[in-house]
Amino acid sequence: MTITVGDIYTAFPGFRPEDMIKLCNGNENLNGRTVVPLANIAAYGDINLSVFVAGREGKSYTNLLATNERAAVNKAAGLKNYEEQKNNGQGVNNQQTIAMDTSIWNIKQPEREEAV
Repeated sequence: MTITVGDIYTAFPGFRPEDMIKLCNGNENLNGRTVVPLANIAAYGDINLSVFVAGREGKSYTNLLATNERAAVNKAAGLKNYEEQKNNGQGVNNQQTIAMDTSIWNIKQPEREEAV
């Protein structure tokens, strides 16, 4: 999907034309089908616009935001928080369980019972 000038003006009728020109890299020849780059919207920094775009684009947009902005936008847009997904238990760092100065040869193996 893409965000166009028409989408933004439909959602935000009071959006200033000067700001739209900035979002479109200084292009003054705009129409309703002109595509607005997601990176420019992320850099613009308007929370309402970010929530609108995140609701339509999802992760492809929220990955462009800074970490502290991403959590707020995800919550406001009703998206599952990206940070929660990262900490779902996969790829857990083992630094807390094995000391960094321990060799694998120094770790005691569990004793095995021998069959009689």
